Amino acid sequence: MAEQNQSLIKGNSGLLSTLIKGGLSISVMPKEILVLETIVAGTSFRKLKELEPKLTTQTKLEVKREAKNEFDEFAIALHFENKKVGYIPKDSNEVIARLLDAGKAFFATITDKEWEGNWLKIEISVYLKD
Repeated sequence: MAEQNQSLIKGNSGLLSTLIKGGLSISVMPKEILVLETIVAGTSFRKLKELEPKLTTQTKLEVKREAKNEFDEFAIALHFENKKVGYIPKDSNEVIARLLDAGKAFFATITDKEWEGNWLKIEISVYLKD
């Protein structure tokens, strides 16, 4: 078995040399792991009429922790163009909040939206950047 491994290295010595010298650039795609699909909470409390046309499917939303939120100790706000759109629902946010507190990064994308009266129903997918 050791002979087989040595022959692989010898057979690829040019590649090995290139890698050691830094002449070959290998880019590793960042992993994005889907962790939650949900509806954005609290949109009825936001003035979203002007912002709504920009909120299309695949629009990315920033995920920001609000540790000092008076209503929810695990609150996670969703922002677009520095405007709060709403929140990850309270019944689904604790694990993500704890991971954010531990330094992990997340983002959300809009998967669907529609007006239901004065309420903008926004469906999102939340991803962990790994």
